[in-house]
Amino acid sequence: KSLGNIIDPVDMAEKFGADAVRTALVTGTGAGNDSNLSEDKIKAHKHFANKIWNITRFILSTAEEFPSPLGELPARSALVEQFNEIARTVSDDIESYRLHLATENLYAYVWHEFADKIIEESKPILSGTDEEAKQERAAELLYIWTNCIKLLHPFMPFITEEIWSMAPKQYRKQKLLMVEEWPE
Repeated sequence: KSLGNIIDPVDMAEKFGADAVRTALVTGTGAGNDSNLSEDKIKAHKHFANKIWNITRFILSTAEEFPSPLGELPARSALVEQFNEIARTVSDDIESYRLHLATENLYAYVWHEFADKIIEESKPILSGTDEEAKQERAAELLYIWTNCIKLLHPFMPFITEEIWSMAPKQYRKQKLLMVEEWPE
């Protein structure tokens, strides 16, 4: 306070959104440690929230007919197994009160693995002519994305609840995300 470098979270929530402030406060801050919170850090998490919206729009716009939930398909793919490992890591981090690690792992997976790699690799498959490959990839993307939304919910409750309301009904057991089963 004496340096005059205080950031008012209410002002930042009005400017960048409450979810961006929440994740900026948690990310990179271990329990009992001081936090370097800056407007740039909050702005970066606002960009992450925008990335989440863009991913959602892409996934929902590319699936003409939503496939059955992946659990009903005969085989699990490497993409799904990779995601399941991330989900276990994030769950372990949350259960061990390492919230900063959970948010960092989610951020890295969603932005750098899912958006940058998996979605980009999926574009030619989804626009291709192999209907079976298109349906399988769409099912994988929907499975991974709906479960990413579940994992992000404790940190970004407002955006994830809104996205959940747009998810295909066969991927939702509950109307509200806050009471949905946690990914296993």
